[in-house]
Amino acid sequence: MKNELDAIKKMHEEQGRQKIQSIRQKIDTTKYNMEISKEIMAETPSDKHQENLKEKNTNRKHAIAGLQKEIRDIEQALDQE
Repeated sequence: MKNELDAIKKMHEEQGRQKIQSIRQKIDTTKYNMEISKEIMAETPSDKHQENLKEKNTNRKHAIAGLQKEIRDIEQALDQE
């Protein structure tokens, strides 16, 4: 019985670590997209297009914050197991 519980715990830890890795990749991609958007804004004369990109970057910042919180939550859950 204890071996089964240990196996389950190990599986949960591995799944948590994979989830964290996946989230970190999303954060990196989002940060990259923000940098590209900034470059495009610098080269774009259209105020409407610039405003659209600024709004997207604001949303991306909020998304990154949410993803970072999710990582902290997963790490906390793993520490409690």
